Amino acid sequence: MLAILQDVWVRSQPRLRAEVGDAAYDAWLDGLRPLALERSVCYLEAKSKMACDRVQRLFVPLLENLLSAEIGTRVQVNVMPAPEAEPPDQLEIGPTQPLVDAGNRTATLVLGALSDVGKRATLPSSQVLLYGPPGAGKTFLLRWWAANLPRRPFYLAGEEITHTYQSTFREHRVAGFTEELIGVDCLALDELHRCGGQPRIQAELTKVLTARADAGKPTVIAARFHPRDIWKLDPVLESVLMSGFVTAVELPGLEARLRYVRALEGPASRNGLADAVEKLARDVHGGYRDLRRLWLSQRANHGHEQRQHYLRLVEPRAVFDRLLTRVCGKLGVDATEVSGRSQSRTASFARQAVAHLCVLEGLSRAEVGRFLGRRSRAAISYSIKALHGRMAESETIRRQVEELVS
Repeated sequence: MLAILQDVWVRSQPRLRAEVGDAAYDAWLDGLRPLALERSVCYLEAKSKMACDRVQRLFVPLLENLLSAEIGTRVQVNVMPAPEAEPPDQLEIGPTQPLVDAGNRTATLVLGALSDVGKRATLPSSQVLLYGPPGAGKTFLLRWWAANLPRRPFYLAGEEITHTYQSTFREHRVAGFTEELIGVDCLALDELHRCGGQPRIQAELTKVLTARADAGKPTVIAARFHPRDIWKLDPVLESVLMSGFVTAVELPGLEARLRYVRALEGPASRNGLADAVEKLARDVHGGYRDLRRLWLSQRANHGHEQRQHYLRLVEPRAVFDRLLTRVCGKLGVDATEVSGRSQSRTASFARQAVAHLCVLEGLSRAEVGRFLGRRSRAAISYSIKALHGRMAESETIRRQVEELVS
């Protein structure tokens, strides 16, 4: 499609110059460059932010009409600025700082308002549910919201929700845990769809969400599916979920993918590797994890050295080392014991905590196992499951793990 767009772009230039005049064309339109044609959207790149803003304000309708006439079907035009030569430390794009595009703009605006105490009172609901496919960035948005709060919210993922509630049912202390969730200032529930087909858990969550909504306490929920599509979801809980903001988070569009890969690549994406970076962004229609994985594979295949600044943002090993250092420092255990074969109680607990935190940060269980003494994926899954069981049975353990997250 790029070849078609480039051909159409060349053929449309004489008419475009005639429509706007030589002076305006030379000042603002001459530097435009076609990047891709995707889902009836023509992506153009302007030479600067100022040129991008001017083209968007004055010339987008004209460009859409000209290109639609040349292509033979109605298309939209999206103009983005070329990357500027910013110092690496000013590039803040990474898995924990998702890009904002059409697929997540509404979710970002609502979460931003929910994290602001002054704006929160103006919202019709303090409950937000984000849903969308894996890799769209729901968990990253949830963590971004949490980072903007004065105090860290109470965070539970799908497996933790089910394991903890199952434990409280066995020990007849479910009422206390439900009251605890109701009482926290801010609550984050990730992967809520995993509670499908669990009627007792859903009944307790209905109490939690209803009470929190009545009290105006912020609650952010992430799920893979819309409430109507969650397997065996109780109609009452579905109604409670639908009473708040329900917004889709879609896979990143071309603009977000391109900006993301350029940030990974760094300055090299603006010279010799620019074409390869743009091709990767055009070809990959998945999520941020897919982009990261293929970018790392591409660099390894071409023998390129990987710069530490960008790997600090995206490289699994850097994430693992950071979390290992944090856990060992807080628990007072040596890192070699955690990565080794020590079976001491402290080392085993630290190992479970590191695995748990790494998966929360987005690493796969296979990656964690590779860094944690070459353990298998199954061993890491068992380790995390064992920790979740201990957290469900002991409030002390759960609070200790929560302190490790911050």
